[in-house]
Amino acid sequence: MNIRTLVSALAFAACIAAPAAADEVWSLPSGNQVVYDRDVDNVAVLTYRPEQGAGRGQIFVVGLGGQSDHRSHYQAYWVEDDDAGAACPAALTDAEGHVWHRWGLATVAFQKPDFPSAITIARGECLSGPSGGVTARPVVGAGVR
Repeated sequence: MNIRTLVSALAFAACIAAPAAADEVWSLPSGNQVVYDRDVDNVAVLTYRPEQGAGRGQIFVVGLGGQSDHRSHYQAYWVEDDDAGAACPAALTDAEGHVWHRWGLATVAFQKPDFPSAITIARGECLSGPSGGVTARPVVGAGVR
């Protein structure tokens, strides 16, 4: 086997072994996106770019992990890096064991039980209950629905 064939075979194997990209994305009114990133047991982890800070925010949606249909309303919590805003008076440890000082309670509600569906996300700071809410529309194919 020559070097070109070996390199091609290794590149192909790496593509097969790579994890699948997130297949659910929602667009926020700001233009930022929310991505269904991964599951941690029955908790779905949605990621987004905070309005402040350099890291990414995460929303841990309890009970959504592994659910691709019959979706409804879920309790959740969000976390962001310390540089994204004020810290809470107590730290929170997430479903993956990471400790956060900027966090809050949230709800995530699907407008339809199956994909594609818009979602409404409401947040509260620290232990304050979620209020208000922002609707994110699903990104499907070449655009937003």
